[in-house]
Amino acid sequence: MYREPRSENTESRSLLEWSVLAIPPPLIVFDHDAMPRIRGHLAVLPEGPEAWALLNKTLFGSNETGGHSVAVQSEVLPWDWSSVFGRTAPLHLEIGFNRGRFLRAMAAKHPERDFVGIEIRRRFCWRLAHILNAEDTERRNIRIIWADAKNISPVLFEAGSLEGIYVTFPDPWWKKRHVKRRLVDTAFAASMASLLGPGGRVWVKSDVPAIAEEIAQSLIADARFGEPIPFAADELPFTHREVNCVAAGLPIERFSVTRRADPV
Repeated sequence: MYREPRSENTESRSLLEWSVLAIPPPLIVFDHDAMPRIRGHLAVLPEGPEAWALLNKTLFGSNETGGHSVAVQSEVLPWDWSSVFGRTAPLHLEIGFNRGRFLRAMAAKHPERDFVGIEIRRRFCWRLAHILNAEDTERRNIRIIWADAKNISPVLFEAGSLEGIYVTFPDPWWKKRHVKRRLVDTAFAASMASLLGPGGRVWVKSDVPAIAEEIAQSLIADARFGEPIPFAADELPFTHREVNCVAAGLPIERFSVTRRADPV
């Protein structure tokens, strides 16, 4: 968890300045004890029926294949989510599910919806696949993919097919040379607008105000999105990071934008 000591110098800079500088606010210290190490099946490849939640084998040929540059096999396209879930239901996407706390909570809270999680880090995908299988519940309205959401989302989701997209605590990528790795820019905002149906929403949470503002500005740059509207903390389940931030008394930015109907 990041702790930002209050200082006159820190508060004097605007959010835009931090965004332009592409560096973290000063005096930020990482508390290693506050974020416990992940324990469990970190490096165990999910295989066979136990890997039912992980789609990499079907999409890319192997559950050992994933990450930034993978391409969906042409023979599985066009992708049919109703066949994957065995039903037709409102479809929701979380980008960067990390330890999967939020994704699992949403699926439990809304059994009438189907949820897809895309995560770039293998360890989180493999770990969550094992956890989902161990839960051994009849509720199987989650599927996960180890890949880059920017690359595969337009391939796997038809235009207007999503009811909700969740961007929860994305990596701020503070170093200047890494700014291009930030998840939401104007190009990806346009992609999300295309994937959402009218009335669909992008939900955003971040404990970095400059990043939250940058995301908001990228989204509203697309005329298909309405203005950012804050939402209450209890409107959505907490992520793993959110629990730690709240416990430490850190402020969290929470807002959503709604996909407008297309002009007639």
